[in-house]
Amino acid sequence: MLNRHTQQLKTRPLCGWILSAAIMALATLAVPTDVIADDTANATGSSAADKANSVEGVSEQIQQTDTLLKQLQQDIASSRLQKQKIVDSLSAVQGNVSERTQRLKQLNKEIAQYDSELDSLSSSIAEQERGIEKRKSLLADSLRKSQRVNTASGLKVVLQHDDPVLADRLGIYTEYFMAAQDTAIKQQLAALTLIEDAHLEAVKNRNWLNHIKKKAQKQHDNFAANARAQKTELKTVENQLTEKQRSVAQLKADQARLQILLEELKAAQMAKSGYFLAGKGKYPLPVDGQLQARFGEMKSVGKIRWQGLFIAARSGTPVGAIADGEVIYSDWLQGFGNLVILDHGDAFMTLYGGNRDVRIKKGDWVDSGSTIATVGNSGGQSANGVYFEIRHNAIPVDPAGWVDSTISINSARK
Repeated sequence: MLNRHTQQLKTRPLCGWILSAAIMALATLAVPTDVIADDTANATGSSAADKANSVEGVSEQIQQTDTLLKQLQQDIASSRLQKQKIVDSLSAVQGNVSERTQRLKQLNKEIAQYDSELDSLSSSIAEQERGIEKRKSLLADSLRKSQRVNTASGLKVVLQHDDPVLADRLGIYTEYFMAAQDTAIKQQLAALTLIEDAHLEAVKNRNWLNHIKKKAQKQHDNFAANARAQKTELKTVENQLTEKQRSVAQLKADQARLQILLEELKAAQMAKSGYFLAGKGKYPLPVDGQLQARFGEMKSVGKIRWQGLFIAARSGTPVGAIADGEVIYSDWLQGFGNLVILDHGDAFMTLYGGNRDVRIKKGDWVDSGSTIATVGNSGGQSANGVYFEIRHNAIPVDPAGWVDSTISINSARK
């Protein structure tokens, strides 16, 4: 079935040149540039252009476009799957980056704690070392004094008549003092050893954390690089997907234009193929009723002859189109009442007058058997019925050779 837009471009007076121009314009959609140039330079005679302008050529172009569309749609589906895989992978990698980032923050915090502990231990070591040095200095001074006392104590007792018991007691006090200093020094050395051991352990732990940090940083950097690469890949896939979707839209638009062109070519082909002529003698009357006037008979008034048929029928009975055609007139006309005229191509038209009401409008495409109006008496006739004409090149022809009164219009409906 050819649609209304197609039929509006059927070959009617003054439309042939417009249709040819439209065909030539649309045909360039699928023709290579060099062929277009040749067609422009040689408006006729190019076999490539002839093929492109043919029903077969346009049908082939539509098929090619459909194949491209299917391939693009498959590519789009594949790209969407690829995009989803990248999105899922990127999400996992970004999760790893986030985890490594948190781990690095924790390691930095722990390393900072060790650095603070090492600073404290270093201060303690320095303090203990100063204390030891102080006690060593004090002990050395005491030893020097004790040696002087011990060396001179015997002579001083004899010469100065000092109490020997007091001298002996001083010697004992000195020994106790030096022993206490020695013990204190040993305790400080032991404490210093513990602090130095703790310092060494802290250094080892900090160094180990730095080693772990380096590994974590490397993992973080690798994950981050992977994430950047996947983002780039995702962007590429999204751009390709957008371009493919744009191509699909363009191909669909081209396909629609090609489809219109195909229908126009079919319409033009039909108009030249003797469509209406081929049905001669097989068309039904437009309404089931009683034939009361025939072509060429004298009318009851004046010396005017009937140029068509008058078929009496009950008011409101559907009136059908006897063949496919385009509505070129749908309005009231003096002498015809509510009149419908259909164009069937090849300069053939059918007229339906006297209708009570009309169901279609100018520009519509109707199929054979379609209801276009209902029976009435709007043409001024005394009885309800349909006045029916067939014209070729605007000249009325006798419908008797075209219609078969035994065929019901209902059988013509599609």
